[in-house]
Amino acid sequence: MILIALIGGLLLLRGIYASEDMDILAAEPELHLNAETLISHFKKENEHYLEPEKIVEIEGAIKEINSINNRITILLEGGANESACVICDMQTDQLKGIKEFKPRDTIRLKGVFKGFLKDAIFLNCIISQRIINE
Repeated sequence: MILIALIGGLLLLRGIYASEDMDILAAEPELHLNAETLISHFKKENEHYLEPEKIVEIEGAIKEINSINNRITILLEGGANESACVICDMQTDQLKGIKEFKPRDTIRLKGVFKGFLKDAIFLNCIISQRIINE
């Protein structure tokens, strides 16, 4: 019984941390979206528009960059009249690339979609390509 419980616990932990083991850089995104489109689909209660654990490339204007609890997070604006945003928890190796960005810059990120509550949540994000503001 103890052995079965131990194996079950290990499998559960493996499932939780599986997305952290993904090579996001090499992975091909399943969707390419902009932040406003993503938020508008969820606001219209189209929850099945995007399933959790999908790798998505998302583009949007930076609302905020923060490093609370030594985790770098980029918030992308969800639209001019929207309070919701896209929260991208960045991989630790992305710090150098992030330093050149500031709020209102446009950025393209790639990460694992985890879900939507008030905001869309993405984990293990990397900078996919920088788009220069005009």
